This record gives sequence, structure tokens and C-alpha cells, in this order.
Amino acid sequence: MAYEAVEHFPGKTVHITNELIHNPEVNDNLSNMKVQFIEKLGDGKKIFETVQDGDVVILPAFGASYEEMEYLDKKNVEIVDTTCPWVSKVWNTVDMHQKKGLTSIIHGKYAHEETVATVSFCEDYICVKDMKEAEMVVDYIVNGGDKEAFMTYFAKATSKGFDPDTMLTKVGLANQTTMYKKETRAIGQMFQKAMMKKFGPVESKNHYMEFDTICDATQVCI
Repeated sequence: MAYEAVEHFPGKTVHITNELIHNPEVNDNLSNMKVQFIEKLGDGKKIFETVQDGDVVILPAFGASYEEMEYLDKKNVEIVDTTCPWVSKVWNTVDMHQKKGLTSIIHGKYAHEETVATVSFCEDYICVKDMKEAEMVVDYIVNGGDKEAFMTYFAKATSKGFDPDTMLTKVGLANQTTMYKKETRAIGQMFQKAMMKKFGPVESKNHYMEFDTICDATQVCI
């Protein structure tokens, strides 16, 4: 779709909001085709001022944040959306979490393009990048702890106004689709067991929700 966009819009400036996929050859090809990669400022912010009316903007396989899509919708640009269906499935999952009053626990790297997009669809969330961080959250759920120290550690990985004392009583698990399936499943089991320990085996189902949002394609090495 990205290659075809360049061919289909000759004479137009084509931008892309991030790497199309984690493949240097593909991204180098796009650069050689004069696709403009939108500059990042850090903390998930980008310089969109280079996008002008009439330009073409490609959304990568990782998707784009709600705020980015809202901004681009207001401009007179052509959108080529290559968002992976598995990423969209994650967005649908966290949307369900919010509707059910659950805090989304995202197994992913908080600064990764896909996770930045995913959390933009959440009201309450916390990101855990690995088993160690998941264990920290599970321990807080079961045993409580030093709230200030907890929030200092997860300051960049939580939603605004996050309160672990109230927002970790009902949680749902989602993931960055490129994380390892085995690790995401192990993290899910940890949270399920934590809720059983905290609320008992009968009530735990009302405090934890999980859907399979792992992309099998990212688990295969060729």
C-alpha cells in the first residue's frame, strides 16, 4: 500500500508518520522513493507542520495515535492507512476495557510507536515492558506498597492521574503486538492469579479480563 501510494500520487509530497514496519530495507526503499519521514521530538510528539494541504500521509503498520488521526482529519490531505488488523484488534480490546470500567495493562514499551497509539484510546492504563515490571504491579495489587515509589518508577508508563490504589482493582490485559507471545501469556497468568488471591476464585472473573491480541507473524523468525 505504501509503495502504491507513491506510484498513485505522482507529483505529490508523500509523508509517513513513522517507520512502516521494523524492516530497514523496506524503510530505506521508502526513503529512496522520496517519502518524507515525519520528524520526532520525543515523548511521542512529532513535527506535523511540514504536512501541507494536498499532501499524502501514510499511517504505518503500527497505527497512529488518536490525536494524530484527529489532527490529520482536519487537514486537506490524502490518508493511506496501512494499520495492521492485529493492531486494530488491540485498540478494540482496550476500548472494551474502558467500557467495562477496567484499567488497561499494556504489555509493551511505553515509548514504542504502537503502544503510544494504543494508549491514546485508553482512559486509565499502565504499561509493563517485561516480567519484572509485571511482578512489581502484581505485588502492589496483592500486598500494596509504597505508592510514591511505585508512581515514580512508572511515571512515564501510566495515564494522567493514575492511582494504583483504586485503578488496579479491575484490570484487562492487552499487548504491543510485537512482544513475545510466551511472555504476554505468562504475564496474563500472573495477573489472573493475583486477582484470585486478592478477591477469591469466584469474584476474580469480575476483576480480570484477557483477549488474545498477539500477532503470530511477529513470532516467526525466517
